[in-house]
Amino acid sequence: MDLQRYDRLVAIMAAMATGDPAPVFWLYAEFGGHIGAVMRRELRRLGVERVSPEELDGMVIDACFELFDCGAAWNPAGGALPWTWAGRRLGRIASAWVGQYADELDIDRIDTRTDSPPPALVSDPAELDVLSHLAESHLGCALVLAALEQVATRRDRAIVLEVRAQMAGGDPSPALTVARRHGVTPEVVRQVVSRVRARLARLAVHEERFAALADLAMVA
Repeated sequence: MDLQRYDRLVAIMAAMATGDPAPVFWLYAEFGGHIGAVMRRELRRLGVERVSPEELDGMVIDACFELFDCGAAWNPAGGALPWTWAGRRLGRIASAWVGQYADELDIDRIDTRTDSPPPALVSDPAELDVLSHLAESHLGCALVLAALEQVATRRDRAIVLEVRAQMAGGDPSPALTVARRHGVTPEVVRQVVSRVRARLARLAVHEERFAALADLAMVA
């Protein structure tokens, strides 16, 4: 890593150390490739050679939040990059993912290319499109959309909103319904919802702009 990039990394880590969560997403955008390589290495250590780009992306976001939680203790003079310094914590993220998904993986359906696109949806993410339209004129919807865009990939945003829509419609098995649309298992859907809910809750606590989200059903 060249000096200019390293100085930028130090600045992002210092900004996160103030308790501001916004730099989490700078870290994700600018250094996600480095963190993704660490997560892949941890997965290989656990015997997982292949993971979908979407799932890897989710782990990278979780790793960035983990660095937000502990990053104030990182010392740039120590010589280790943040994701190396916090390697044990990031390893636990990989271990948790393996524990959650080991029985759900279908190796024949997982692409090994890091630049491959996520699987296409069986149906268009209508709920996400509706929220985007409402956000143009409704401040509450705009806030929800902005928060989801910060903490989740497009696929995960669609899954979360589709699950909420199925629940509102009285579907007794929303995870199963949404899983069929996306070509995944109900367990994967439940874990996506749980992961996004935790990120939204953290955002509501740490960033005043999103404090109102704490009372929403998809967050509380």
